[in-house]
Amino acid sequence: MGPSMRYLVVRAALFLVPFALLMIADVPWPISLLVALAFAFAASIVFFGKLRDEAARDLQRMRQGRKREGAGPDDADIEDEALDAGAARDTGVAPTAAAARDADAGAVDASAARADLADAAPDVPPARPTDAADGPDASGPRP
Repeated sequence: MGPSMRYLVVRAALFLVPFALLMIADVPWPISLLVALAFAFAASIVFFGKLRDEAARDLQRMRQGRKREGAGPDDADIEDEALDAGAARDTGVAPTAAAARDADAGAVDASAARADLADAAPDVPPARPTDAADGPDASGPRP
């Protein structure tokens, strides 16, 4: 179990145990909630600083994981390069080296894909305008 998950479990236990004890003691639930939240917050700050720091480093590492050496590009980067390559072909501006490489490797041309989707869309008649008096429940033919 990673540090982030351990910290989550510890924080949940620090809240649930006092909350359950206070509820068993017939303390009203809003007061039990506030006391348990305050206890969990204070205990995690005072006693679990090292675990909190490990969890923060773990989350930062996960967030920057795609930027690590050897990690491949994510989908958004590939899509952006494909769009840039399509726009460059449309405007006559030379694409970047990465976009050209992806285009040569069979990357999807976004403008062609949009055109194909537009051609494949069924012909739907425009919605009929309604009067404000008709309301949302008005159905059937209009007079």
